[in-house]
Amino acid sequence: MQPDYAYTLTTPEGGQQRIAIELVDDTIAIPDSFTPPAWAELTYHQCSHCPLEKETHRYCPIALNLAFLLPESALGDSFQPVSVQVETPQRQYNQTSTLQRALSSLFGLICGLSDCPHTRFLRPMARFHLPLSNQTETLVRTASLYLLQQYMNGHQENDKSLADLNARYAALNELNRCFTKRLRGKRQSDAPINALILLHVTAREMHWNLEEELASLAPLFGDDSDA
Repeated sequence: MQPDYAYTLTTPEGGQQRIAIELVDDTIAIPDSFTPPAWAELTYHQCSHCPLEKETHRYCPIALNLAFLLPESALGDSFQPVSVQVETPQRQYNQTSTLQRALSSLFGLICGLSDCPHTRFLRPMARFHLPLSNQTETLVRTASLYLLQQYMNGHQENDKSLADLNARYAALNELNRCFTKRLRGKRQSDAPINALILLHVTAREMHWNLEEELASLAPLFGDDSDA
């Protein structure tokens, strides 16, 4: 059966790793036989703003999914070129990139599919995943889905200042910063660390420049009567 998402990374030498994600009720399916490593426990370098308690969550939701999906073997250097193929039931994406960039895209997807309170707002973006999206594409998708979420939740007046979305990205920025401590020194490759750093940079830029960047897109949404 075809997985819900599958990332296949191929090096110029022909080395290949395939990371398949299967969902059950919008949650990443992890078999009962899987034994998580110690670095996936909630209290291991727990994020400074984590609202979860060890009594109810033995494992960090994101760390648990990463531990299950990422191979323990060396993934290669961060700037190693890779051919990236991403499969979904609807379509297939192909692009040449670096290993850290490919893993950053994959990590973003995993975060959106994880039941972390700080990443739940990314679930719609994970559902309509766009691999290796650039900053402008991420901005448009984030703001659009945020406003759609407000509409679906029955808000009569949308948060046109996007203050709540900005706060969410501030929290996500802190999560990415803290999360690198979990992976540092745990793997032979530096690519997972640098992939998280790329997510950290993206979240930071979204937090600092959200309204400014959206304003730059205003000409695309001009009055139709002028066309």
